[in-house]
Amino acid sequence: MKLRYAWSMLLLLILHAEVNALSTDQDKPFEVEADSAIVDENLGSTIYRGDVSIIQGSLKILADEIEIITIGGDVVQIIARTDENSDRLAHLEQQPDHKERVFADARSINYYIQEQRVNLTGEALLRQKGDEFTGEIVYYDVGQGIIHLKSGSESERIKIKYNTAK
Repeated sequence: MKLRYAWSMLLLLILHAEVNALSTDQDKPFEVEADSAIVDENLGSTIYRGDVSIIQGSLKILADEIEIITIGGDVVQIIARTDENSDRLAHLEQQPDHKERVFADARSINYYIQEQRVNLTGEALLRQKGDEFTGEIVYYDVGQGIIHLKSGSESERIKIKYNTAK
């Protein structure tokens, strides 16, 4: 039963995560690799742990832990995290239709599916078309194309690097 529930959650992820992906991504196999998984049917949550990889077409998410949250059977949020002592960052990349590939790296990546928002926290970096947006926190409204950056403290600053050779 739990395995069937986990697969149904993954199927919902496939159907709902395609808002800004390549239109052909939904036809690709959905592959998850991890050391372990915990499925909580009561909370609508599946947590994958241990060098987790989720790939479907152009969508790739890599992290130490990935949690998929559902409400009423719909995937509403994907949270990718790194362990506190990890020297790597969580990673998300995707190729939208008619746009350049998007890359995101941070200690924590929160992808709000229905709102089409990605929040990056902790050493956050967003890259697209050779442009780089760096800060302690980066909010990316995918649907509106708005990027909001914040530094972590008064001594830190956000950084934006524009690729002028487009």
